[in-house]
Amino acid sequence: MVVFLTIFLFKRGPEKEIIDLLKSHVLLSIKGIKLLNKYIDNKSSEILEEIIKIENKGDEIKKKAILNLYKAFLPNMRREVNYSIELLDEVLDNIKHGALIYELITFELDNVVKEKCKLILNISLNILNSLYNLICVLEEGGDFKSYINNIKLGEEEIDNIYHEICKYLINVKINSFWEGKYLCDFIEKITEISDYIEDGADELKIIYLNYGDEDN
Repeated sequence: MVVFLTIFLFKRGPEKEIIDLLKSHVLLSIKGIKLLNKYIDNKSSEILEEIIKIENKGDEIKKKAILNLYKAFLPNMRREVNYSIELLDEVLDNIKHGALIYELITFELDNVVKEKCKLILNISLNILNSLYNLICVLEEGGDFKSYINNIKLGEEEIDNIYHEICKYLINVKINSFWEGKYLCDFIEKITEISDYIEDGADELKIIYLNYGDEDN
């Protein structure tokens, strides 16, 4: 079934174009997370501007993919593909909004919180790479399960780190309401990235299980 799926669907021009757009969007998110990680250490306007540009490019890719979706894929596959595109765009949105919130943080970030935030971003980067490889499996065939499992494990690890941060913050002195709000909003934004990655992977998994190799 994987061979049939690959040859019949992904070797045609319209489907290949959508898959390439999905890959390009994930690569933008990978670049965006790397920049956000740098921005935590070096709050420069140049890095922030680049993150915003990347998110704008992602919007253009999303629009192009959705506009071309009507002529690609089997009709009963379009819902999952469309929803996966929307979820991938949420990843870039969270990266941008996380950076914009971090710009508002004028106080020095607690070292423990900073390192855990960077760890969340590094794990998100790892599972984004798995999502990219997962898209390649849809197109070319291969081991789907290992990438899905890596995404699930990464998302669970990020959830655990998020709860560790919450417990730690109980004993951290916060000087104002806004200081606490911006910090919490930033942590929540970068944590949500992995949720959207996992949800996007689940939509692609539905396609794979319905039209691919169920034993893989």
